Amino acid sequence: MQSAIERWKALIDARAQQMDAAYARLGRTSSDFWDRRARSFHRATKDRVVDDPLFQRLRQVVTPQTSVLDVGAGTGRFALALAPQVGPITAVEPNISMLSYLRSTIAERNLTNITCIPATWQDAPDDLQADIVICSHVLYPIREVEMFLAKLHAATRRACYIYMRAIHFDALTSHIWQHFHGDPRHLPPAYIHALDILYDMGIYADVEIVTMPQTLRYPSLDIAIEELLEQLILPDNPQTRTELRQLLNGWLVERDGILTPPTDTLASAIIRVQP
Repeated sequence: MQSAIERWKALIDARAQQMDAAYARLGRTSSDFWDRRARSFHRATKDRVVDDPLFQRLRQVVTPQTSVLDVGAGTGRFALALAPQVGPITAVEPNISMLSYLRSTIAERNLTNITCIPATWQDAPDDLQADIVICSHVLYPIREVEMFLAKLHAATRRACYIYMRAIHFDALTSHIWQHFHGDPRHLPPAYIHALDILYDMGIYADVEIVTMPQTLRYPSLDIAIEELLEQLILPDNPQTRTELRQLLNGWLVERDGILTPPTDTLASAIIRVQP
């Protein structure tokens, strides 16, 4: 019988092997994945934080004196939204493309309480601490997750909020993956796997399941094709584009001028851990 950490690593390894094989067929690697996706990620998330369930919970517990540590801050979705309501914010983000969007918005808004640290959480200073720690949709590719979680726990003065999906959005496009690659797509760990590991670590968390609008939203079919070529690791050639266009034409639906998958929402979990 597998332990919680063995199950986690098996999921990580199966997905990594599948993706590495797909990239190898294109003569590429996954090393610059977020460099290529930073713009579409920023577009998909920047205007949707106000109604986000985690942001709503955070607003209820922070004050102008609250310090915040945003681990894997990305383009600053939570850090930027919280900045007017809290004290100092430390945003840890290793991807320079993501960080450039965050720094640009900080400058545009003349925000003075956000400090950016260009590093992975594993390489960030060990003495970082804050009242509230946020780790939103970061854990999925982290193989040595126990060390990662232990460092989050050590950095937390009041509460750490770990945001994870119950069902990964890649499940929505798994039929397209299988059409082109020939095998079912391996999905990353979900919140239940992280919860198992926390339990084995002797860390007992509160969990709230929330429903979130799924983020696969495309202003046009052409943009959907461009983004899914990248997301599904497909060759950029006329035949693939034609097949993908035909599949998307029969699958995507239009809502308020935006193309989306038929499934409009996905379940996620807010995992709250206290020191």
